[in-house]
Amino acid sequence: MARLIRNKQGVPSTLLTRFLNSPSSLLTLPYYSTSKRSLRTLAYEEIQANPNKPYTHTAFILHGLLGSARNWRSFSRTLVSSLSDSPSEWRMVLVDLRNHGNSAEMEGLDPPHDLVNAAKDLGNLINSKGWESPDVVIGHSMGGKVGLQFAKSCGNRDYGENVKLPKQLWVLDSVPGEVTSDNSDGEVEKVLQTLQSLPSTVPSRK
Repeated sequence: MARLIRNKQGVPSTLLTRFLNSPSSLLTLPYYSTSKRSLRTLAYEEIQANPNKPYTHTAFILHGLLGSARNWRSFSRTLVSSLSDSPSEWRMVLVDLRNHGNSAEMEGLDPPHDLVNAAKDLGNLINSKGWESPDVVIGHSMGGKVGLQFAKSCGNRDYGENVKLPKQLWVLDSVPGEVTSDNSDGEVEKVLQTLQSLPSTVPSRK
């Protein structure tokens, strides 16, 4: 399920439609990405169809719980390719949220590890890089919750005047607000119980 929150000057709603209708052959097109690391900011990757051209619009892609930016590389390069005929030059920023992916190695991302601080990390990343605010934020599952918190904090100007409310927020496989246990089928509780039963460290990804 996808929910769209936009203002009157939002990017055209064909953004996701064009992705869904794009040929599968686009998945094999070349793409460009670079990883960046900086103390106290999140790890991320950038994808552009034409990296030598200056971008005019930016979309942040936020992964879900236990995921990472690389989960969304194929999606992002396909989306960029499908938008290559538009007059706008899009840049996709695939973010590793705190304690995930390459951001797990970052120093300075202190507890509490909650949605407020996960969203604040995005504001810090934008400010530290001197970027314009993203035009679009796409968040999957937990990333959708982070995106909602980010939008709320942007509306409150919690990150300063430079970080503005995105024109569009796409929330995939998640819903705004709390989900009561009365409406749960028990699957989330099972996942959390399993995670709590695991050791704090594991020897390898395998």
